[in-house]
Amino acid sequence: MPTLISIYEFEQKILILPNLRMVEPLQRVLLLKEASRFEDFEHLKIDRDLIRFFTKSDSILKFFEELSYEMVSFDDLIGGDIFAEFDRDINLLKKLLENYKELLEDRGLTDKAFIPDIYRLNYGFIDNFSRFELFLEGYLTKFELQLIEQIAESKPFIIHFETSKFNKKVQERFLDMGIEELPIDSFISLDLHTKKIIDIKPNSMRINAKVLSVEERLSQIPILFEEIQKMVNSGISPDDIAVVLPDEKFKDTLKLYDSYNNLNFAMGFDYSKSRNYKELDAINLYWKDFSKESIELLERYNISIEKLKELSSNDIVGVDEFFNSFDFIDFNLEEEIVKSSYLNFKRVFKKEEMSLKSWLFLWLKRLSKLTIDDVRGGKVTVLGALETRGVKFRGLIVLDFNDGIVPAIPAKDNFLNSNIRKLSNLPTKTDREAHQKQLYKRALEQSENSIILYSQSSNRSPASYLYELNLGVGREVEPNLKILYNQPSQIIKRSDPIIKNFSAENIIWSATRVKTFLSCKRKYYYQYEQKLKAKDDEEINEGRFLHHLLEKLFKNRTHFKSIEEIKYNIDRLFNTLLENKNAKIEFNKLLWRKKLDRFIDKQIDHFIDGWRVEEIEKSIEGTINGIRFKGIVDRIDKNEDIRLILDYKSGSISEANRVKNLDKLTDFQMSIYSEILKDRYRNMKLAFVELFSGDIVPITELEAKSKILYKIIDNLKESREVVASKCEELSRCNYCDYRLLCQRGEYL
Repeated sequence: MPTLISIYEFEQKILILPNLRMVEPLQRVLLLKEASRFEDFEHLKIDRDLIRFFTKSDSILKFFEELSYEMVSFDDLIGGDIFAEFDRDINLLKKLLENYKELLEDRGLTDKAFIPDIYRLNYGFIDNFSRFELFLEGYLTKFELQLIEQIAESKPFIIHFETSKFNKKVQERFLDMGIEELPIDSFISLDLHTKKIIDIKPNSMRINAKVLSVEERLSQIPILFEEIQKMVNSGISPDDIAVVLPDEKFKDTLKLYDSYNNLNFAMGFDYSKSRNYKELDAINLYWKDFSKESIELLERYNISIEKLKELSSNDIVGVDEFFNSFDFIDFNLEEEIVKSSYLNFKRVFKKEEMSLKSWLFLWLKRLSKLTIDDVRGGKVTVLGALETRGVKFRGLIVLDFNDGIVPAIPAKDNFLNSNIRKLSNLPTKTDREAHQKQLYKRALEQSENSIILYSQSSNRSPASYLYELNLGVGREVEPNLKILYNQPSQIIKRSDPIIKNFSAENIIWSATRVKTFLSCKRKYYYQYEQKLKAKDDEEINEGRFLHHLLEKLFKNRTHFKSIEEIKYNIDRLFNTLLENKNAKIEFNKLLWRKKLDRFIDKQIDHFIDGWRVEEIEKSIEGTINGIRFKGIVDRIDKNEDIRLILDYKSGSISEANRVKNLDKLTDFQMSIYSEILKDRYRNMKLAFVELFSGDIVPITELEAKSKILYKIIDNLKESREVVASKCEELSRCNYCDYRLLCQRGEYL
């Protein structure tokens, strides 16, 4: 009987690596890091800290593998870019690879990147067969083609595949091997032994697909279950129906709604979603920054913070001591896949020593690669795009057929642009996308009944690939949400709260309070009547911080004489006010310094014109049309007998300084300041200071805005009950502290 194996298994069996073992995936990162210990490596701007190096190392190793399997040398790349730094960086990567190879050989190891240079063919396996047949649905590298060609020198080697406009790269490779040009849109069988075409059949299959669109991404799920039911009713067995997920992360959401376990997830489930993994990751997050959130996470998982504090994350230990240090944590070693990884991990790293936090990081990386098989017994198969190769289903449903998802955009290459890839005959982004398009085309062609779904939420567009398949845009359908939510709604609709016995005269108002009242009565109710406090945000608020910085800057100074002087004082304040050292704060310092450059320039011009700072953060109070107001003026400047009332703005002033549609104005801050201060300062001007442009912008239409303020106050005084209705402008809800209570914003 013929033997059927995957191309991966085939390569494993035909290759012999003399006296060498393949390096373990995590071990190769440590060795690559060690190989980077040479002069000039820092020019690559790659941080050698293990945790930061780990992410970059994956790109480096894939780059090395690709060059090797496509038989492209570093010399082929040099000179392909106009920048001298590119040639330098390529030479540094070449040096890194040489060092890495030496370290591997010293340990009797090798890497996938070196296989094309050291392999021997396993003729003991090859001679067991009279011929080989390859059913090709993917892409073959130059090295893989070389292997096949070597086998074909002594044995018939038949390749069956379909030609289309999406796999021209493979067709070109066959042309380079001396095979005549192949007809497009055909099923081809060719023998590499004789370099002859055995059979050609025109591809007469057509895609029988229905394209449907929904508004929200989740709305695809009830449509999916409806379409599965229709297929079963039409006589298609559930075992012969497949669901394709271009974005495999969507599997977790899909599983939530699979109430009757009808689906079988072929890709399995990520171990990183398990409680055991999340507990360990909570410790990892805690050791990163010891933040309040990370401590709350530890408490949620009942992890003893006292015992954790007994450990020093920077202690250098061996692998056994690492696992023994966490005797208060369940590593879940009784589970077979975890136990197997644990034993392998200890074997590979038995001679290594590193910090506890580095060990934890590596162990989490190992666990993150584990998958748990779906054993629930569902009959409808759920696949990723690549898993559709070599399989055929009568019924096929593809979700998320949106641009940016279909075809999946390959990860950006960190070293080579598309032009160099093309010159070096390496696969480009376009080639990789074409490969995925071919997979979808074949899967859809072989299906009797296909459904393609996409969503329009978040301004998503249907995949332009639909037009290449001559399918066009889909018909919009409404989901039957009862399929997902077959329980009666638990949501109790509440009427708008009413603020009774409302008395504007008994309230001390501020510009912010007026703005909130005019913008959203419900927010006003929560904030001022219910006195619900927003969650503390540990992130530095840019506008608030810069106000504070400028308050300190002018606390004991009326003016500055030079740009250098004001910059010196601002730099000193940055270091005083932001003492905590971390990368984000250091970045913000650099960013805000740069943003304030134009402000500094124009402030010096302002002082040259004779202006002097008279008051900062000035508290003011007064009565306007019968009700009391208070506020804090950012700055008051004086020039002879003129007072300039200034309000700092780090954001846009277009709303506060509008000149049209004044009936929609909600920000009356400057009108309030003007009314309170008009008796104190006879000669007064009001203006905004745009902090990032430095412009001092006079207030517009002040008189008209003040008249509107008086009308608003009249209405406030007449009101005795206020209905706390939600605002009509939903865009405001996205950043509102009370959006969860209102089920608005991201909760829509």
